[in-house]
Amino acid sequence: MTALFITQEYAPLFAEGGLGLTSAALPAALHRRHGLRHDLVLPYYPWLVRRHSLRTQEVCRLPERLVAGVRSAATVHRLLPGGDAADVYLVRADAWYERDGIYRDAAYGPFADEAERAAFFGWCVADWLAAGGPGYDLVHGNDWQSGAAMAHLRERFPRLPQLLTIHNAEYEGVLRADPADLGLPPRQVHRLVMAAPRRPNLLLAGALAADATLTCSQTYAAELLARPPADALGAALRASGLSGVIFGVDERLWDPAATGRATVPYDADSAEEGKRRNKLLLRQRLSLAGDADVPVIGVCSRLVPEKGTDLLIAALSPAVRAGRVRLVLVGPAAAPLDEELRRLGRSAAGYLAHVPQFDQDVAWLTYAGADLTVMPSLFEPGGLNQLIAYRYGTVPVVRPVGGLRDTVVDLRHDPEHGTGFHIPEHTSASVRQTVDAALEWLATGPAATVRRRVMRSSWSWDTAADRYAAVYRRLLPPGGGHRRGVQSSPDARASTPAWKRLVAPIESMTSEM
Repeated sequence: MTALFITQEYAPLFAEGGLGLTSAALPAALHRRHGLRHDLVLPYYPWLVRRHSLRTQEVCRLPERLVAGVRSAATVHRLLPGGDAADVYLVRADAWYERDGIYRDAAYGPFADEAERAAFFGWCVADWLAAGGPGYDLVHGNDWQSGAAMAHLRERFPRLPQLLTIHNAEYEGVLRADPADLGLPPRQVHRLVMAAPRRPNLLLAGALAADATLTCSQTYAAELLARPPADALGAALRASGLSGVIFGVDERLWDPAATGRATVPYDADSAEEGKRRNKLLLRQRLSLAGDADVPVIGVCSRLVPEKGTDLLIAALSPAVRAGRVRLVLVGPAAAPLDEELRRLGRSAAGYLAHVPQFDQDVAWLTYAGADLTVMPSLFEPGGLNQLIAYRYGTVPVVRPVGGLRDTVVDLRHDPEHGTGFHIPEHTSASVRQTVDAALEWLATGPAATVRRRVMRSSWSWDTAADRYAAVYRRLLPPGGGHRRGVQSSPDARASTPAWKRLVAPIESMTSEM
């Protein structure tokens, strides 16, 4: 069986966040454990291809397409060398992707034409397969940027099973232009506009085209399914049988015992000494002040309001200025948070370090040298940072939403099994009070015992891969996989996309608006 994995990121070459890590780890785990092969397709980012001195082979030329007033041709390239578990294909269209960011501009604002870019990319993916590209048994899309591709593929290959993974439903790919100007198939546009006449978006387009949908945790799935009855996405997800699968951590990449890295290696039995030595290296690397006893809070994340960065800055600024804690932040900051961090850095020299772009060596050092990581997220579909923190014996302080609720047990409520701290309310005061409680626990509690506990917990990709393999096989027709264009008949539910199962409820819902 071979699946097409549609994504926008692929770590470590083309990555900004958790999607890149997932795109590398999940197909690899599915191949290792179940023999399921994937090809990945994503945009060709010229500046990243140049930065990494990558070699590619052109495999297909696609005709010009007019999308939202921009006429562009495209080519499909295969990344060299190929792999046994996966080949990586890149859709090159410099008119759309010759920029200095994957999603955002230099001011860390989303590109104004983000939906149009995704619409062009989706058209290209479908054109490539229709022009004789590789045949696939299943398509696995990811987030709203895959929505246009899934809509096209549903129209061109109606029996090809499709799965959509929603990593973050807050990003929808809202269509500001007339959907007809984006090249989407007319029948798919009709269904989309019928479902959401006031807010058509590409995430919903993908959900309507999908035979099944998954997200990153059971709690986040429940949160999405609890949307109001009139919410079009919630209705589509209920029809597709949305469920949650907790993602894993690449245990080879995030390995505190690995040698030859910027960190001093350690394991669960040597965590106290290992973290002490890595804290010293982190202090030296980032020119941090204070003696060895001053706690370090490390955060590797996009620094945006949805991650609670505004609450984090407000809550911790007094302690940072007073030299009671050192704060290390690794990741780009959205305006105006970047200016707030600059002001705090000027008033707390040596106690705040902000590395504005992801740096793997600094990330390893941050997890290895930090005492706590703090995630006061407004929402968090799955979360990887808390699971990476466990690998390094760093204790997470989190808002119990989405995947954070599913993976972090509050030490104050369950000391015997606890792995971190829950922030009760989404306020800066609640963040400050919880961090203060965690710092007091560090000074007086059984930190060494908990470090060993979390480092010995298992959050590999194996369990997630087993769940995904079961979904893949459920979507295939009886007797095994089928290739693109072969008119096999999957089981009744798998062969009936979400839009068909939604026609009656949507018509009823639309009549009431």
